[in-house]
Amino acid sequence: MKKIISLSLVAFALSFSSHAHAFFTPLSLNLAPPVEFPPEEYSVTGLRLSVLWGKHRDLYGLDVGLLGNMTNNTFVGSAVSGVFNLTSGTTTVVGVQFAGITNINTNKTDVYGVQATLGMNIQQASSSINGLQLGLVGNLCPFTDINGLQVGLYNDAQEVRGIQVGLVNKAKSLHGLQIGLVNFNNTGPFAISPFLNIGF
Repeated sequence: MKKIISLSLVAFALSFSSHAHAFFTPLSLNLAPPVEFPPEEYSVTGLRLSVLWGKHRDLYGLDVGLLGNMTNNTFVGSAVSGVFNLTSGTTTVVGVQFAGITNINTNKTDVYGVQATLGMNIQQASSSINGLQLGLVGNLCPFTDINGLQVGLYNDAQEVRGIQVGLVNKAKSLHGLQIGLVNFNNTGPFAISPFLNIGF
C-alpha cells in the first residue's frame, strides 16, 4: 500500500511540473460537457462528480460519473462509472477502475488494484495490470502484461504472470495457468490446449 501511495505522489509531482501552465481545481461538478464547473481545460486534483459525464484535461484523485468519465491527458487515481471510463492519455489506476459497460484506455496504462467491468476492458497501448482484471464479456488487451488474475469470457494479453480464466484465453507468453475451453500460449510447450494450459 505504501508503494502504491508513493507511486501516485511521484506521478502527480511529475505531471504537475510538466503541466505547470495548466489550471488546477480540487473539485469539479458536471452535468455533461460543456455544462461543467470548471471547464474542460482544467486539471482536477481531488474529486470529480458528474451527473451524466465529465471531461477534463487531467484527473488526479477520485472520479465518479453516473454515465461516464473522460480524461484527455493524464489520469491518476480511482474511477467509478455506470457506463464507461475513457482516458486518451496515460492512465495510472490506484485502487479501482470500474465501469458498467467498458473501460477504454488508449495510451500507456498501469493498474495497481482492480480494473473491472460488466462488459469489456480495452487497453490499446503497452500496459500492466498488477492485481485483478475482470471483464465479464472480455479483456481485449494484446499489449498488456498481467501480474495477477485476468477473468472474462475472452481474454487477450501479452504476458501473463499468474492466471487467466475464461472460455478463450490468449497470451503471447505465459508464466502460470490458463483455465478455459481453448487456451493459446505462443511461447509455451503447448501452443493450443483445451481446458488447461501451463507455462513456465
